[in-house]
Amino acid sequence: MRERRALPRTRLLRSLTPLLLCAALLTGCAWGGPPGADRPPDAVSLPKYYDPAPLLTDVTNRMRTDVGAVVSVAGTLDGPGGPTPVTGDGALRYDGSGPDAGPAVRLTLRRGPEGDGGRSTGVVRAAARTWLQPPGADWAEIGRAPLPPDAVVDATVATNVAAGADPLAAVARYPDAVLVSDAVDDQVDGEPAVHYTLLVDLGRAIEAEPDEARRDALAAQQRAGSTRLSAELWLDADQRPIRGRIRQQLPDAGTVDLLTRYRDWGEPVVVEPPVVEGS
Repeated sequence: MRERRALPRTRLLRSLTPLLLCAALLTGCAWGGPPGADRPPDAVSLPKYYDPAPLLTDVTNRMRTDVGAVVSVAGTLDGPGGPTPVTGDGALRYDGSGPDAGPAVRLTLRRGPEGDGGRSTGVVRAAARTWLQPPGADWAEIGRAPLPPDAVVDATVATNVAAGADPLAAVARYPDAVLVSDAVDDQVDGEPAVHYTLLVDLGRAIEAEPDEARRDALAAQQRAGSTRLSAELWLDADQRPIRGRIRQQLPDAGTVDLLTRYRDWGEPVVVEPPVVEGS
């Protein structure tokens, strides 16, 4: 059996930049209840999309109109030491344009027990750039500044969660490769919602991807045996995303499984890059 060699720390830190560019594409999905859960018996029937083009357009336009939302996450990181709680809160702001616009995200993530026993990491993702504030350290931009050795796992988790905070991250980039596989009435926190299952043909996504780092990440998934990407999206009656889930294998960190909640769409939120000394 070949011995598995650990990545040098500098190489791992450099790898975070292309990783976060496509984090939401790596087996990401959203979730509104336990796997296999039945539709609530009193679910209200809402209008549904079966063509992905108007669905993506209308949801994107709704987020741009509302601009901001409050975000919270809760779940686990299942790594070498076993499951570790991961929680966090923050906001996203969707007012950009262009292929890499997406929402700007600000989060404070906690890994470990609540209180003094956990590790808190700040993360800001804006305009395809990501900044981190590891526990006990100053803000640093990924790819431009070194991180403390003990902050590598925190950085890996934070960058992936921030990149996956866009509810449409896994599908909106490849509209011609998307299929609406299912649309089912559901409830989220007692409110009527529609649960969409969206599939992306991996081969067509690779052909359509102009960015080399993203294309390489997609090709790696294809070589590993994947033929499609999937995303589940819960929308309210006004096409607002209200819940999602990301599940991802992270390099040298384990598997992160987080439930993401979106609320207070339309509330004024501010997401700005942090002030970094020497930048």
